[in-house]
Amino acid sequence: MSLGNQITGKLNSIEDFIEKSSIYLFPLKILGWIVLLVALIITNFIAIGKWPVSALSKRLSKRELALGDPINITADNELQKIVSEQATVLVDFWAEWCGPCLLMNNTINTIAQEYAERVVVVKVDVSLNSTLSKLYAVRSLPTVIVFKNGDEIIRKSGSLTKRQLMELIGQK
Repeated sequence: MSLGNQITGKLNSIEDFIEKSSIYLFPLKILGWIVLLVALIITNFIAIGKWPVSALSKRLSKRELALGDPINITADNELQKIVSEQATVLVDFWAEWCGPCLLMNNTINTIAQEYAERVVVVKVDVSLNSTLSKLYAVRSLPTVIVFKNGDEIIRKSGSLTKRQLMELIGQK
């Protein structure tokens, strides 16, 4: 299990506690929100620091797409073609500067590798494709949309664990 997946799982547990606990635990709820805020700030600072290095390395390394690699999409017609031709498509709307997106990045890549025969994983960098994010009404990052047989069946925003992603695509 990757570090990002572990951190995301713990943060999701804190968020679940905050949502489900009674009003009597209000001081603990406040503490939980503070922990979530600090985690968000830290992950975003890390992401912002990595952004220039990551962008430069992607520009310099132009490798061929292999089976199980997420497909980076730059235009709506590309995405429409994949969604209409494939049975199950998981689309990840993300950005290099988004801390929670980077936490989930290895998990998305793992899902793409493990379920390459059954699920096509598509990544849309909203920094480079603001038109696509507007077209699909993506208002927060990361946002994952699952399409089955050309139809959107579910959409989730926020960093997700591998288990949560597998449940979305119906593999668990």
